[in-house]
Amino acid sequence: MMTAPVILKAYYTAPEGQVHYRYAKALVKDEKKCPIMFMHMSASSSFIYEELMERCAVEGYDCYAPDMPGFGASYNPNYMPEGIKYYVEVFMLLAKHVGLTKFHAFGHHSGASIATEMATLYPEQILSLTVVGPCLLNREEQIEHTSGGLLEYGTRPVMDGSHMMKVWGILRKQEAEWDVLKMNQEAIDWIRAWEGKVQCYTNVFSQPMIKIMGDVRCPVLGMSSEKDILYPYFPRLKEIKPDSTTAIVQGGDWEVMKDAEGCCNAFVDFAYKLPK
Repeated sequence: MMTAPVILKAYYTAPEGQVHYRYAKALVKDEKKCPIMFMHMSASSSFIYEELMERCAVEGYDCYAPDMPGFGASYNPNYMPEGIKYYVEVFMLLAKHVGLTKFHAFGHHSGASIATEMATLYPEQILSLTVVGPCLLNREEQIEHTSGGLLEYGTRPVMDGSHMMKVWGILRKQEAEWDVLKMNQEAIDWIRAWEGKVQCYTNVFSQPMIKIMGDVRCPVLGMSSEKDILYPYFPRLKEIKPDSTTAIVQGGDWEVMKDAEGCCNAFVDFAYKLPK
């Protein structure tokens, strides 16, 4: 009987603080299969990747999933990071620390923005780019999306605890179907990242993602649920990268957690066809 993969946790000491990450080793090592680095969305943590990491480890991939600075159990930046490159550089230092010389970059929502910029800045190390729910907005659309208070500290902790119920209500409103324990963990992560979310979104919604995606030279896989808030912009991926591979998965805005099987299958099929 095959042993189930084990999700382990560790810390890397970056220049500004500790970066927490989850990792899982391939059950059966295949030298042809390079590791995957998973990058989460705001305001989640690497927790959302646990089932997907387990599935990819069964398929022969070593998996790493860091918490962004300002999220999960990673350190808090004490200033506004200047650009998505800030997160890229922190993650590349982690990659060096754990010995990833070449790997697949896999990102979801905000994580997709980080992974895409990573692919352009480190083309010799990134073998492929997978983006789930990519934020392919033009400048006018970016301004529109942030006009409703997205960049405000709307869940700042308050003594009466109402910020916690506010987060719970947001999650219930955004997504009707939840496993209550997963929703509980997601709420904990959101409550913790009240400041990191604003830092990250400030950079995500000022990043010229469409241009940066056009500069990517490695193979690209795009995935989205039809219920993802960013799905209306998903067809742009094919317009920008006609040779990209696309797949429709389930899970609303939480594809990588709620449809880990579909996301794993799409990635494995995509990776199988990559040049060896």
